[in-house]
Amino acid sequence: MQNIRELLTKPAINKFAQLPSFSSGVYIYGAGELGLLAIEYCESCQIPIAGIIDKNKTGVVKGKGSEYAIGKPNEASIMDRHIPVAVAVATVPYVPIAESLEAMGWRTVVPFYGLTSEKRTGHPLSNGWMIGEVSEQERATVSWICENWADTMSFSHYEAFLAWHIDGSELPLINYPIDPDQRYTIEPLLDFFSVRHHQFVDIGSHCGGTVQRLNEKGIFFNNYILIEPDAVSRNALSTVAAQLRKQGREVNILSDIVGESRSTLPFQEGLGYCSQIWSQSSTYKEVLPIDDLTLGPDFLKIHTEGSEWDILNGAQNTIQRYRPALAFSVYHRRDGFCADIAKAMKLFAGYRWYFRLHSYQGTGAFVYAIPGCSTFRSKTPSCQTN
Repeated sequence: MQNIRELLTKPAINKFAQLPSFSSGVYIYGAGELGLLAIEYCESCQIPIAGIIDKNKTGVVKGKGSEYAIGKPNEASIMDRHIPVAVAVATVPYVPIAESLEAMGWRTVVPFYGLTSEKRTGHPLSNGWMIGEVSEQERATVSWICENWADTMSFSHYEAFLAWHIDGSELPLINYPIDPDQRYTIEPLLDFFSVRHHQFVDIGSHCGGTVQRLNEKGIFFNNYILIEPDAVSRNALSTVAAQLRKQGREVNILSDIVGESRSTLPFQEGLGYCSQIWSQSSTYKEVLPIDDLTLGPDFLKIHTEGSEWDILNGAQNTIQRYRPALAFSVYHRRDGFCADIAKAMKLFAGYRWYFRLHSYQGTGAFVYAIPGCSTFRSKTPSCQTN
């Protein structure tokens, strides 16, 4: 706990606030899934792309506007190493990659998510947020959250999450390494699924990756409610649904946006897993709460790029009645480091709470809640709300 107290009393520093202007462009290191997102982001935000770097892949990658040849990071003859390079790899630690690139002569190396620390007009991605000034209320709430994690791994991962978003520090997590493959399949969840596996409500289904990940672990539900408002993703999701139906599973795909209450909000489609509620979108869609649907979930997963708390708040009756296991992401907005977690803990008593990082650069942060615990370990503080 002492390390976290020290972290929270550090002067507010946004190490990404002084990033170069990128007027001469940026190289993107990594030609995988995150690299493709980085290309889309830079094209949308009019950040010139000088090239793509990957130590393993070759060939070209396609963006929406251009094709980009993939080069090797040590090919000095064809690359201007004065141009910044953004590391678009989050499945392994950032620091060793940055140090390796710097040793090769690259002058400015930054995490890709550092580019998203400020809001830009072309794209809603903002996972690079920094915590900034921390109030006394927030410090007290973080301490209370730490006292109520169910295991030491949760505490260690939460500490690492805070460290990155406070000043960009990457803690090593030697005893509790980050495992991208355990997203939605941590041991407490798997134990729970061995007993309860009737209905899975997947909010933010994208292309069905969560369903497939669970299936690979031998976890199948009798009934699937797959909620995905993005039309392109929903079309891909239909393939996963067809496979489940062949196995005798009941599947319903819903196009609804779910939230705290019935309303109409701007929603940006066409961005893959980054499709989300966004104030700059010109397309508006109806929103309804989970409590307005007739559901009885055993597992409720929420990954919606920042609206997770609103969805939980609009699912109070469903959660309190059916007591499902919960999984929700907390890395898409500043409230995720404290308020979103504490409010959920306070609202849904009688759960064991876990925290896991499943990727680096401050992303892949999920809270898991398993029914079972009856009391908090310390007095519940009042939680800040925005």
